[in-house]
Amino acid sequence: MGAGNLRQRHRRQRAAQVLDAAEALFARHGYEGTRIEEIAETASVAPATIYNYFATKPNLLMELALRHVHAVLPERRAFLKSLPDEPLKGIEAFERLLAEQALRFLSRECWRIIMSAQFLEPQGRASRTGARLNNLIKQHYIRMIRTYQARERLDPACDPVALSELIVGITTMNFSRFIAGSNGDLEDLLAMGVPHIRLILAGLLCAPEA
Repeated sequence: MGAGNLRQRHRRQRAAQVLDAAEALFARHGYEGTRIEEIAETASVAPATIYNYFATKPNLLMELALRHVHAVLPERRAFLKSLPDEPLKGIEAFERLLAEQALRFLSRECWRIIMSAQFLEPQGRASRTGARLNNLIKQHYIRMIRTYQARERLDPACDPVALSELIVGITTMNFSRFIAGSNGDLEDLLAMGVPHIRLILAGLLCAPEA
């Protein structure tokens, strides 16, 4: 292994240590209650190392969110390979999976920081990462919609890209409303979206063949 590859390996290992430490401390003390110095001490690195790798605390949180998304991608792919027969049930089940995954790793407080990044620093690194996370969900929906069109369960004339953007826009708004508060559980979050999803799909569903 060359010196450059060794340095890259060490850098990845230290970055993973930092993310592990941040995840544990955010869960224990909250995002705002955790200082970079505490993360550095737990990860056995210098604070300067964290700033060198991530530049800011929000960037660190975004990298943590990305790591979790990569970890749960197999779950999403498995779901998309075995969709329920009915489009409405498929979308509702996928939204349940997304919500469970989001709240499995990060708190509402962390998600508030992630979702506010695009407004606080529109051209920043954290904002770009948030856009990547959102775009990934859109790609999943495009695949789902095309599958249902191929099964003749959704209107083939419907634009999969436009429909996916509409669904993600509505569900993202509902998730924002959910994390803005401190009350309610997963079922409350999902209940917010059911009327909207049904309204979106009205007129697009095709009856199954007899």
